[in-house]
Amino acid sequence: MRLFLIIFDTLRKDHTGKTYGNDWIKTPNFDALAKDSIVFDKAYPEALATIPVRRAIHTGIRTFPFNQDMSILRTDDYVSDPGWFPIPPYQKHIGEYMKSFHYTTSFTTSTYHQFKPNMNFHLGFDQFHWIRGQELDKYRADLRKNKSEINQLLDEHSLETKKHRAIKKYQRITLEMYFRNVQDRISEEDYFPARTFTKAIEFVKDTKNSQNTFSLIDEFDPHEPWDPPQIYLDLYADKSYSGGKIIQPIYSDNLKCINDDELDYLRACYAGEVSMCDHWFGHFINELKQMKLYEESLIILMSDHGHCIGEHSVVGKIPNFMYPELVDIPFMIKPPGGINGPKRIRKSYVQVHDILPTLFGFLNKEKPDVFEGIDLSIFVDGEDQLIKNRDYITCGYHLYTLYKDDRYALITSNDKCEQKLFNLRKDPDWNYDVAGDNPDICRELFNKIESDAKGELLLEYKPLKIDELKDWYHEKGFKKDKKSGI
Repeated sequence: MRLFLIIFDTLRKDHTGKTYGNDWIKTPNFDALAKDSIVFDKAYPEALATIPVRRAIHTGIRTFPFNQDMSILRTDDYVSDPGWFPIPPYQKHIGEYMKSFHYTTSFTTSTYHQFKPNMNFHLGFDQFHWIRGQELDKYRADLRKNKSEINQLLDEHSLETKKHRAIKKYQRITLEMYFRNVQDRISEEDYFPARTFTKAIEFVKDTKNSQNTFSLIDEFDPHEPWDPPQIYLDLYADKSYSGGKIIQPIYSDNLKCINDDELDYLRACYAGEVSMCDHWFGHFINELKQMKLYEESLIILMSDHGHCIGEHSVVGKIPNFMYPELVDIPFMIKPPGGINGPKRIRKSYVQVHDILPTLFGFLNKEKPDVFEGIDLSIFVDGEDQLIKNRDYITCGYHLYTLYKDDRYALITSNDKCEQKLFNLRKDPDWNYDVAGDNPDICRELFNKIESDAKGELLLEYKPLKIDELKDWYHEKGFKKDKKSGI
């Protein structure tokens, strides 16, 4: 069997085409896959953001509630969120599992956080390819342009406001490094989705005569900065717009620093990125079909999380604003031979740590006890059903946790000092906080969060200091794991 796990970073569920009810965005290839697939309507990460999600995907083990001791990890990573660590050395990787089943394996990714110093997500794969240059990847040290050209470029794509200087400074720092990285880009083939899927096709061609292969394709787009080729931007942007071309979203719950036209342009840039991702995903699928490999393949398509772009007066990924724009993710499984779909699963909640158990299910392998996810391959032949204990989800992000079921959504700080409760039957768009009027409901839902966290909710977090750290991988460098006994 050929197995393909395809992840897009920051792909919002409500932007994944007609499959999820969006009639204006152009994603014909995502829509086409859905017609051969099981489509999950209630799919969520179990922890945010990029690295915690992938730890759960690669191991089948929850990252929440971030209780692994990483105090002796040596890193120069600028991100210091809880759970933002390598896969612990006592946890087995997805590549290692597939290799033990005599699969030839490949890992192709432009999600640069996974190949920062001390990250180890490529462990166990027969081959891996880093597609360099996304966002703040330390890929190019400088721009060849002169200072005036650089400033002009940054001014064109940054906020004009002088009031919000910190936001503008962050934008300029991010964009300057990004522009360094992409300074040699000429055509669409040089954009990241094109490079990622072109490289992934090489592995398919190399192993066309192999019976069992596993490809993990992890594309960082449509993560910001959002600067799609003009052909995609023209699908959504107002052609008469002459304002600031903002491509790096702010992270704020105060939209006063960006005007409505700038926000519309930012949204158009994101939509253009999504359509570009869809196009190159479609290119990859067409290659499989031309090689007559599509029908026999298992293809899983998913995202890690979304991104707020002005909804609920928020832009960015912010822990105390875990609204649907951030946490709802697209998730489809095309089984070998296809299916008369889309076959929608609406009753059970599913999460990203279900991926690895599901692969075991398709391969008819016994699931290890360490896995905390469930096998979703049962839905190939089975009907939509409510699986035991899957009538709600919990998702952690920094010192906040989201609880959601069909009736309520609770966004709460782990110390309960800040809580927002939404009655989803009366308020499906999460607009009216009713926490103050329902302390008993908040208490009941928080008890479920504490139960999922097994009494180990993170109440405080001190970012690691580089000069205080030691080598994590030394044999004395990690404590005995409660689950594995190692």
